[in-house]
Amino acid sequence: MKLLIFLVAGLIIFGFFRLLGKVATVLIRRKTFRSGILAVLPFVELLTWTGYAFWGISVLFGSFVYYDLILGVAAVLLLLAFAWFVFRDFLAGVLLKAEQSLEPGRFIRASFAEGYIQSLGARSLVLVNARGEVVRIPYSRINKEMFVFPPEDDESLPHHLKLPIPATRDPEAHKRLAEKELMAMPWITGSSPFVDIVEEEDGSYRLHLTFYTHIRSQGALVGERIRKSLSVAADSEFNQFGQ
Repeated sequence: MKLLIFLVAGLIIFGFFRLLGKVATVLIRRKTFRSGILAVLPFVELLTWTGYAFWGISVLFGSFVYYDLILGVAAVLLLLAFAWFVFRDFLAGVLLKAEQSLEPGRFIRASFAEGYIQSLGARSLVLVNARGEVVRIPYSRINKEMFVFPPEDDESLPHHLKLPIPATRDPEAHKRLAEKELMAMPWITGSSPFVDIVEEEDGSYRLHLTFYTHIRSQGALVGERIRKSLSVAADSEFNQFGQ
């Protein structure tokens, strides 16, 4: 009977948190609040399962002579499991950083992902792949896989882009914004991007942008992002002027 109560309670807890996660995803419309709830929920579930484990030991073994010993062993095992879960990625990261020259901007390729290292955290590294997606990978996952460093002298692909400067904008301000946006993009590699202002025959101005990426598709992605950023800035400035 005690075992049945223990199992039913576990099923109830499992179903409750699965339902709670779905309810939070569907019913909470405010994105920041929903993200906060979903971020805290795993920690609450972990604490609940921890309490459930000790409650189960009390229910199943409370009448045993060696109950205190069983409880102590369970606490030590739980502590070791928690420590391993928390520190395994940290320890794997220390070993990887010591053995391999991992640094932001370097390209790595593994069976499950490839891209440029954007940042190195305490427990994971962040890659940016060819589609511009940000991929966070725990060090323990990388440590179990074979990954490849392409040659560092791999030639970068040059890209040239010409963009009109709106008549309402100061060409120099437009140039500075383009330089700032290019430098912030993770796909830019090799030499620093170059931006120049060229005056056309009709008196209008254009930006000539030169930048480098390792993958050709990233050039189109950079072009799309820079066009959107400059267009949004120009529209914002025009609206403020119109008001």
